[in-house]
This record gives sequence, C-alpha cells and structure tokens, in this order.
Amino acid sequence: MQLRDGETVSKNGVGTLRGLPRRAGWSPVELRTALVGLGTVWGLFAAPARAAADGTLSMRGVYYKERATRVVQPMLDTVFDVGTRGVVTANFLVDAITSASASSGAADDAAFTETRYEVGAGYTHELPVGLRLGAQGRYSTESDYRSIYGGVRAEIDLAQKNATLGAGGGIGRDRISAGAAQGPAMPTLACAPGVDQDRCFLTSYVAFATASQVLSKNAVAGVTYDLARLDGYQSNPYRSALASDGVAAPERHPLDRLRQAFAGSLRYHVAAAQITVIGAYRYYRDDWNVRAHTPEVRVIQQVGSVADATLRYRYHHQSRAFFYQDRYATTDAAMQRYLSDDVKLDAFTGHLIEAKLGIAGEAFGLEGRWSGARFEGMLQYLLQHERFGNAAIAHVALTVPFDE
Repeated sequence: MQLRDGETVSKNGVGTLRGLPRRAGWSPVELRTALVGLGTVWGLFAAPARAAADGTLSMRGVYYKERATRVVQPMLDTVFDVGTRGVVTANFLVDAITSASASSGAADDAAFTETRYEVGAGYTHELPVGLRLGAQGRYSTESDYRSIYGGVRAEIDLAQKNATLGAGGGIGRDRISAGAAQGPAMPTLACAPGVDQDRCFLTSYVAFATASQVLSKNAVAGVTYDLARLDGYQSNPYRSALASDGVAAPERHPLDRLRQAFAGSLRYHVAAAQITVIGAYRYYRDDWNVRAHTPEVRVIQQVGSVADATLRYRYHHQSRAFFYQDRYATTDAAMQRYLSDDVKLDAFTGHLIEAKLGIAGEAFGLEGRWSGARFEGMLQYLLQHERFGNAAIAHVALTVPFDE
C-alpha cells in the first residue's frame, strides 16, 4: 500500500523514505516501507495473543501490484521465550521487486528487478516490578542502499495492570548510492550543496512515547507520540525534476527534516455479539510543511473459538511539501533551491479497503501443535489519486506454536 510521508513506518522504524526511481513507481525501500506497515498493522490490530507455548514461528507472504510495479515478499518471524522473563524475536525477509516506468518524463520504461534482504532481532526482559526493557537491531542491504538500525524501549504496567506507559528511541544509519545504474552512466550524488560523491549517508534519530488505559472490561484507549529527526541525503539518485523550459535536473531535497505524529485509538468489545470495534486517528506534521490526517475504523467479528473476520476502512489526506511543484519554472539552483519529482510530497487523498480472515488449525480437525496454528489471509485495495494508479495487496500467513 502506498504510504505517504504523513503515515510512514520504514525499515528502521523512522519513516526515512528515499524517493522512488524515475523509472519506477516505487523504490525498493518504499515498497518495504509499505509492506512492513501492512505487517505492523496486521500484528497490532488483528492477530490474536501468542499461543501458550515456548514460541511461535510465522511464515508470511505478501504480493503487491500496482500499474508499474509488482512485489513478492516472503518473510519468516519467530518469537520464543528465554527463561521465565525473557523473550527473543527474530525476522528474515526478501523483497523481490519488478518495476517499469510510470513516472512523468521517463524515457526508459524497461522493466527492472531488484532484491533486498533484511535480518533483525530483539530481546525483551520483564522485571518483577512490571517493568519491561527491550532492545532491537535491524540490517538490510540491496544494490544501492544499506540500512542499520538499533533501538531501545521501556514499558511499565501501572494501576494493577490497567494502565501501561512506554517510551523508547533509536538511531538509524543509511548509505545511499546509485548502484542500480552501474557503468559509466552511474551518477554521482549531491550529498550537500557543492559536494558530489558516489555515496551519501542519512542518519535518523527517533523517539516515541505510548500510553494505554483500560476504561472498562470491554474498552481500551491508547495514545502515541512519535518524533523523528532526519539528517543527510533524502533525495532519490535516479529521479529528476522537470522545468517549464524542458531542462531536467536531479532532485535536491532539504538535508534535514523534523517529523512528528500524534495518534489515538479506542477499542470496544461487544460481548453479546462477539464483535470488536476499533477507531483510530493519526495526525502528522513536519517542517517540510506536510500535514496529514488519517482516520480509520476496523470491525472484527469472532466466529466461535476458531475463526475471526475483519473489515477495515482507512482515509488519508495530506498537504503538499513547501518546495514541491508539478513543474518548476527553472532548475537553476540560484533561483530554485529545492527540486523534487516525488509524488509522495504532493497533496494526496487515498482510501484503503481491507478484508481479512483468520482460522485456527483446530477448525480443520488438526491435532497437536497444529491445532493451535493460525492461518490468515488478507486482501486490500488502495485507491491512489496520483499517477501510479490504484494498488492491490494480498497477504497470507501461517503461525505455528512450538515447545522445547
């Protein structure tokens, strides 16, 4: 799904998108951002609590298709207990991306394929006082991008576990090149005004705070605040902006960006009907003058003890970045300091419609650990009011509990 700057959750948890290649509707990192966001939402709102076992293994697959881009992404995620108070998580995934040009002014519409690999791990330890401390790390690599992220978090239960407070932060370090354009035509990057190099760097600093409160036996409310500062190269090495005189020039984005997001949610369970209703709203702003509003509603229907069905609708609207133009009067740096051909920096409105079904293994008469397995399937359709058109997403997963 095409996440916008007002709603991004990136590979490092910050939302540090690099732009999309001029020859393609999505860059590999942007696609990963979208797919990780999909998996994150799935896990937060739809997945049941982890089975009463020493761990779980999840095998997932995502298929994404829009007008010019196709992505196939297999993933492996595992969670297992360490002693009586520790939990370890680990993940591995591969992005196989095939894309052709759909961007304005692109001369080469030949398809290209790129593969990205990611590994990550984390550990959380619970202290007797109800305090949980955790750390995580993530590494990803592809032909023109390398990302390293490390973060820590703390969470504590209060008021007899009716309230929970959390906070954390992390640092990401990305290295960007134009490695996908090998050979004499490989461009150098304007890492800073007057400084051209074959690779640039982007450092991301992120902090967050969360709070949740049980309002009644059927209602839970939560709020979050996210803060991120990005320092470094934030343009796309393959994309150029076009001026009215027909002259094109490589993108020039600001080298720093401060991003903030405020979100709230309310969950209510109607016990008699076995229905849970979730309402959420997120407001985003940054110093590029992007403002975004994202409300959504989700309804989960429990079907006995073995299945659940979910319907979801999300609306997203954002404003245009202060330097983005559909067509610039000139690309001369003395007259036009910043340039961009990134449609994610334009004003945008989108609608997401989702249907999901989860079924326990016992519904099929399976026994042993397979009776506690969970099969999930989800379909999404995204209406995108921009040049890359609408998108369809399919997500399937199998989660299996295991014992020592």
